Amino acid sequence: MARTFSPEDEETLRQLHGENLSRNEIARQMDWAVGTITSHAKRLGLSFDRSATRAAVEARQIDLTARRQANIEGAYDLADEARVRALTRYELNGFDHLGNPVTRTVRRPPAREYKDFTQAWSTAMTTAVKLEQVNAGDVGRDEAQGLLRGLGAAMTAAADVIAQDLGVDDADEYGS
Repeated sequence: MARTFSPEDEETLRQLHGENLSRNEIARQMDWAVGTITSHAKRLGLSFDRSATRAAVEARQIDLTARRQANIEGAYDLADEARVRALTRYELNGFDHLGNPVTRTVRRPPAREYKDFTQAWSTAMTTAVKLEQVNAGDVGRDEAQGLLRGLGAAMTAAADVIAQDLGVDDADEYGS
């Protein structure tokens, strides 16, 4: 049996419209199709002026573009730091057979750390370039979210390497 839009539904529609809810939100709350809400709102003389919403959406897009730009700059900074660390001398600390502390400087970090630094560099550069494409309008929102997740993973990996360098005792996947 089909439902009919009752006088109580009309009153609820007027009330929710008066609260400046969107057409979609009113439809959700009243459990009616958006088209039904639209036609009854029109019949009741209620309009959904989109100019305020459009301005808010435009402002939000400007804010998101600025945030992406800050993330792009952060990704480039991270890439620069990872590249420098991968290419600079590296100090190894350990103990000799008698238990005496020994320090040795090598031309580059050991293989695992070198790989971690270059991987962090690569991920950060890829993320920065793809975020620039998003700002240029070349990539969709879902891809941008994936890029931000990738940036987060790269920053976590770099933080883990830095924590190891500083001697923070935090076990990683290598069991150190």
